Amino acid sequence: MSKFVSNTLKLLSATILGQILGILVMPLLSRLYTPADFGIYQLFFSVVALTASFSCFSYSSAINLPEKHGDAANIVMLSVFFVLITAVVTTVFLRVCSVYIDQVLNTPDLSSYILLLPLAIIFNSVAYVLGFWLSRREKFGIIAKGNLFSSVTGKTVSVGLGILSPSPLGLITGTIVNDATIVLIFLRRIMADLHFFKEVSYDRIKQLAIRYKKFPQYELPAKLAGAAAIQCIPFMLAFFFSPVIVGFYAMSVLIINLPLKLVGNSFSSVFYQKICAEKNLTGNLKNIVQSVHTRLISIGMFGCLVVMIIGPELFSFVFGDAWLTAGRYAQILMPGFFVMFISVPLLSIINVTEKQEIFLWFNICVLISTLIVSVIGGLYDDPVVFMLLLSVSNIISWSWMNMYTLKIAGLAVHDVVHEILRYLLFAGCICLPLLIAKFFEFPSVLLILIAAAVSAIYYSIIIYRDTRLREGSLNFIEDIRQTLK
Repeated sequence: MSKFVSNTLKLLSATILGQILGILVMPLLSRLYTPADFGIYQLFFSVVALTASFSCFSYSSAINLPEKHGDAANIVMLSVFFVLITAVVTTVFLRVCSVYIDQVLNTPDLSSYILLLPLAIIFNSVAYVLGFWLSRREKFGIIAKGNLFSSVTGKTVSVGLGILSPSPLGLITGTIVNDATIVLIFLRRIMADLHFFKEVSYDRIKQLAIRYKKFPQYELPAKLAGAAAIQCIPFMLAFFFSPVIVGFYAMSVLIINLPLKLVGNSFSSVFYQKICAEKNLTGNLKNIVQSVHTRLISIGMFGCLVVMIIGPELFSFVFGDAWLTAGRYAQILMPGFFVMFISVPLLSIINVTEKQEIFLWFNICVLISTLIVSVIGGLYDDPVVFMLLLSVSNIISWSWMNMYTLKIAGLAVHDVVHEILRYLLFAGCICLPLLIAKFFEFPSVLLILIAAAVSAIYYSIIIYRDTRLREGSLNFIEDIRQTLK
């Protein structure tokens, strides 16, 4: 477990530096670009994310499974092949339908960026595939460097283009450059593994494609349904309301999703590799799953409460008064994102136990429920009702999935509920000064200072009480120093 924590912190150190840069740059971007610009940017990358969900036919998830690295290299090449084909077909289809898409989504400018789609899809998907290979090879330092330096280049491009001529193009180009940088950094390291790729052959690719056919059969439609459940929201908001509302929603999700990317993704990358190895060695997943789940609860609970208490004040102070509405949306959506935060990193259990069909039906149900609440919220003609219904739907759906994955790993539901209530009570007690300050309508600056102070107290206690986190944290500064080399 100490190696698990070490590898997670190695990824986390670079991710934190990248996210700190993002947080520092976001107040500038929010003043350079309008909510409508962010709305079109969100719609563009909703298309990218939806396409990326099926671009490699989910074979990337099988890269960690073969015992031989040569077999894994064959799966990498199979995944990349599907990515290239998918990117081209999707772009041609959307180009043909571009006029109709603009009319339905009330976004006349969206079609002008469609020719950038192949680059966005290819870089995004290939970076995802290569990340699995590096995870298999336990090259987490390279993944960390890729995450850090890509954030620097991407944000620099977005800011530069925003200063020169602010438009959705600046945001879109910045993200494409971000993903392209990750690919280049990953490829540079993978050059040392070329001898494994010499074992790639058509016959072996075909054999492995058949061996791991459950991934395209079950995980592919599951990922597609899951991505559709997430990415249909911006499209529904554009259809019922406007790109401005999409922009507010995009900003709220971007900020409250930071913990999921900051901690959750780092846990996910290392956790998947760890449980694959643990299953092959002992077949017992309970201890590692319980440890990771408890840490996720302890880390995510307090941030959830802070945003729920001072979301509007936080957004308006940091990003400008124009983004107050985004803060209100974040306040409403935060509970659902907390449940996702503690659930998503554990989804690897589904793949390891080869129960992909359950994940498929879960995502189909989430997609259906999301569409239903979106239509109800849209017909009600009130974005706040839309967000409320969406949050309730996320809480119900992901709570069920969380309990199911934990049950597969051998954990008792009542123990999990006890852990959540215990940390909720603890975090609530630490949050009391912030609640009192909010009740008496303290100025925004003072609220944020109080939030920073109580956050420091809470996370200091969490790190002190968690022996392994405390040990790992002692090496945290060193990890950051090594990442920057």
